[in-house]
Amino acid sequence: MKKIWHILILILAILIISACGEGIQGSVMGSRQQCSSNLNGGHCEGSFKKLSGTYSEDMSMTRSGFYQVEVEVIASVEEGELRVFLVDPEGNETSSIAMPGQTIEIHGNVEANYESFRVYFEALTEEVKGIAYTVDYTYP
Repeated sequence: MKKIWHILILILAILIISACGEGIQGSVMGSRQQCSSNLNGGHCEGSFKKLSGTYSEDMSMTRSGFYQVEVEVIASVEEGELRVFLVDPEGNETSSIAMPGQTIEIHGNVEANYESFRVYFEALTEEVKGIAYTVDYTYP
């Protein structure tokens, strides 16, 4: 009986922790990312073979701390519809939707925390395949 009680408490704790997230739930397969940086900012290139739901990708930086960075994202997809978005410090989103054969570009200010900032990818169809992206950013 004691073992069952511990299992129930563990399950409840997992449910509570998962409910406290940002509401961003998604999964990717075949993720690849490479970043480089300099004194003024940096550049990241990446790809996902498949994406479902909404997924946030952390972009690594060499500076640590809390500040805003100016970000440019360029993305494309092979199959499906993809929304790429940035969230500024006030919670406002800047987004664009990519469809096969198109390349999208968005610009915005985002808040960096510690040594990274986030770019969000949302599958508008059940699954999106062949996502490629580049992210360029500059420090203030």
